[in-house]
Amino acid sequence: MNVTRLLGLLLPLLLGLGHPHFAQERPQAKLPLNVISFNIRYNNPADGANAWPNRKAMAAKIFTDYGVDFAGLQEVLSDQIHDLQDQLPAYAWLGAGREDGKEGGEFSPIFYKKDQFNPIRQGTFWLSETPDEPGSKSWDAALPRIATYAIFEEKRTGRQLFVINTHFDHRGEQARQRSAQLLISQIRKLSGNLPVILTGDFNSPENAPALKTLTGDDELKLTNTEQLSEAPHFGGAGTFNNFKPVPATRTIDFVLVGPGLDVKRHDFLTVYDAKRDVYISDHWPVLSRLQLTL
Repeated sequence: MNVTRLLGLLLPLLLGLGHPHFAQERPQAKLPLNVISFNIRYNNPADGANAWPNRKAMAAKIFTDYGVDFAGLQEVLSDQIHDLQDQLPAYAWLGAGREDGKEGGEFSPIFYKKDQFNPIRQGTFWLSETPDEPGSKSWDAALPRIATYAIFEEKRTGRQLFVINTHFDHRGEQARQRSAQLLISQIRKLSGNLPVILTGDFNSPENAPALKTLTGDDELKLTNTEQLSEAPHFGGAGTFNNFKPVPATRTIDFVLVGPGLDVKRHDFLTVYDAKRDVYISDHWPVLSRLQLTL
């Protein structure tokens, strides 16, 4: 075959590589993200062997052991935040106390890798009819409840995502349902159509009205990461262990994600120190290994 004929055959093929059809077939770049939702149990001396001073090193260790990028924590008092921060120099956090919007009461903070992510917008609102009023509660809620959020930018790529963390009321069924409705409304308003990660202790199982509200919105399309995981779930059938050796069967802690995030694995981290008979918390942390489309 002469050179002229060979070039005539190859030229259309070479030019075709620039066609949009070929560009669409290129694999999309992905950013791995390890995310946990973790009710750490407030610092209560009455917990005895499971009191916070005996657990704080275990709680911090999962950040480094599992390469956590974002951690949505619940039931966190100010002294516990400082204990974690002292042990985790690679992390920063954001959030506010639910009693006064400052240091008072429990936080629902977000910890994040400070060298990789930068929060460009952040805030806390109350799960009430007056979400901007610190300490407010509504409906049949027993206590003030909050959600803390931020838009984060990945420093290397400039890719942004919306992360929000919350803790629903433990008594009020109406409060949980109305909190879910408020959360949907606020995420729509605040997320700017970015990929969404929602972590929380929802004090509700997946088949409860509050969770169905969160996962039933046609616009946000939030999904429990366990349902999307490419690998089988690992770590048992529940997250609330109540500091007891009986296998947990009640799942009330979740990581939910919207479109643009793939889920590689989903685990409950059943961390227990058998020598000291100490649990990491009365809730097992939920770990979701995600990939964000760049």
